[in-house]
Amino acid sequence: MDNTFYLDHLVIQNFATFKNQSINFRKGLNTIIGETGSGKSLVLDALQLILGGRADKRVVRKDTDYALIEARFICSDEEVKSFLELEGYPSENNEIVIKRVILKSGLSKNYINHLSCTLSILSLFSRKFIDLVGQFENQKLLNESYQLHLLDQFSKDHSLLDAYHQKLKEFRTIKKEYNTLVQSKALREQRLDYLNFQLQEIEKLNPSSQDEEDLLKKKAVLINFEKIQKLQFIIEENFYGTEESTGLISHMKSINSMIAKNSEIFGPLVELVTEIDEKLSELKYEFDKKLNIEIDPTQLDQVLDRLDIYQRLKKKFGGDTEIILKCWEDFKVEKLNLESLDINFDVLEKKLLTLEIELKTKAEKLHRARITYAQSLSKELTKKVRSLNMNGATIRIEVEKLAEFNDQGISQIQFLAETNPGEGYFKIKEIASGGELSRILLSIRQILSAHDSISIFLFDEIDTGIGGETGNCIGKALQEVSKNGQVIAITHLPQIAQYADILVIVQKDIKSENDVSRTESKILEITGNKIIGEVRSMNQLTQ
Repeated sequence: MDNTFYLDHLVIQNFATFKNQSINFRKGLNTIIGETGSGKSLVLDALQLILGGRADKRVVRKDTDYALIEARFICSDEEVKSFLELEGYPSENNEIVIKRVILKSGLSKNYINHLSCTLSILSLFSRKFIDLVGQFENQKLLNESYQLHLLDQFSKDHSLLDAYHQKLKEFRTIKKEYNTLVQSKALREQRLDYLNFQLQEIEKLNPSSQDEEDLLKKKAVLINFEKIQKLQFIIEENFYGTEESTGLISHMKSINSMIAKNSEIFGPLVELVTEIDEKLSELKYEFDKKLNIEIDPTQLDQVLDRLDIYQRLKKKFGGDTEIILKCWEDFKVEKLNLESLDINFDVLEKKLLTLEIELKTKAEKLHRARITYAQSLSKELTKKVRSLNMNGATIRIEVEKLAEFNDQGISQIQFLAETNPGEGYFKIKEIASGGELSRILLSIRQILSAHDSISIFLFDEIDTGIGGETGNCIGKALQEVSKNGQVIAITHLPQIAQYADILVIVQKDIKSENDVSRTESKILEITGNKIIGEVRSMNQLTQ
C-alpha cells in the first residue's frame, strides 16, 4: 500500500531576511546548510509556523505588510487524507497545501487546502504526522503517552493490547448502562410517585372512546330535559284533551260512533276511519317511545364532571382519548420496569464486577509484557546512543503500574537517560544539552520510525558539540530514518551533509539600495554528484 507523505515545496516571502525564495524538497534526507547567520534556522522556523507555531510580528520583513509561508505536501497516505477530510479540508490530486500569512500587526491567517482554518487544527495535524526534534515546544517524542505507544509498536505483537481494548470497550458499555441504572434508581421513587398519580387519575376515569361518545349523547339528552317535558305535556293535551277542550282520541271516538250509527251512509268510509284511528294510536306510541325517557336530572353534573376529566387529560397528554389510552399503557410498562430495577441492577453489578476482574487480568498481562519489551528496547537504544559518540550513556525505560486502568492499560512509561556514568538517570526531556537530547531522540527514531505514523521528521541542533566521526555516525542514522520517512535536518558538518539526497544551501547577501544596506537570504539547491563537490568545500572550510 502506497503511504507516501512528504514535504515537496516551500515558499517563503517577506520572512525575516527572506524576501521571496522557494525550496524544492525530496523524499529521503534533506540537509540545510549555510554559514552562521545566513538564515538556515529560519527555514525550520518557517516550517514550525506552517505546523501551528505561534506567529510573531517581528518575523515580517521590514517595510512589508505581511510575511507568507506556503508548503505543498505530496500525500497518498489514506490516514493523512482521511484525517483532513474528516476535519473539513479534503485534498485533491494527492496534494496538501498549507499557507500562513502573518500581518505586521501580529495577526495571522491560516489555510489548509485553500480553506481557512484554526491554529489548533494545524497543530493537531503536525503532532499526528510530523515530528520536530530540537528546541521546539510539544515534541511528540517527549510525550510519555506517545512513548508508550512506540513501545507497543516495538513489540510487534498487538494481540494483548487488542484484547485489552476489546475488554475495555465491553466494560465501559456495561459501566455506562450501570451508571444509568444508578441514576435511575436514585430518581426511581420520585418517578414512581408521579406514575402512580397519573395511573390513579386515568384508572379512576377508566376511559374509552365509546364511553366518551355515550357521555356526549347523554349530555345532549340531559340538556334538553325541560324541552322534552313540555313536548310531552303538549302531546298529552292534543291526544287526550283538557277540561276546556276535547283531544284527538275523543274526536276519533265520536267519529267512529257516528259512522257506526250511519253505516248506510258512510259505509265505504268505515275502513278509512278505522285506518286513521290505528295510525293515530301508532303515532301516540311513537311519541311516547321518543319522549317517555326515564331521566334523573341530577345526572347532568356527573356527566359534565366526567367529560371535564376527559378534556383535562387530553390537554395534559396532548391528543385525543386514544392518546390517553396509549399513555396509560406506557405508564404501566414504565412502572413495571422501575419496579424490576433492583433485579436488573444486581445482574449488572455482578456482570460489571466480573468484567473488571477480566479487564485487570488482561491489563496485568499487558503490563508484564511491556516490562519485557522495555528491557529489550532499552538495550537497543543504549547501543544506538553510544554509537553516536555518547560513550557511557545508558537508556533505561521504566514501566510503572498505575493504580487505575486507562485507555492504554495500567502502565506508565518513562524514558530515562544517564549521559554521564554514575551521575544518575533523568527523564530524557530533562536532558540539559540540546545536542545530547537530539541524539537520544534520533536513536529512538532509528529504531521506531518504521513502526510509527509519523512520516516527516525535522531535526535541529542534531550536530551541536560534536565532531567528525560522531557526525558521520549521525549522518548514517539520519539516512536510516529517512528510509521510513522524509528527514529535514540543519547541519554544519560535512560528515552529515554527505548522506543527503539534496543539499539546501542558505546564503546571505547584503545589498545596498538608496544608501541603505539590506540583508537578504537566498536558497541554492544541490543534488546528485554536485553534493560531493559541496561537501569537499565544507571539509576545506572546517579544516
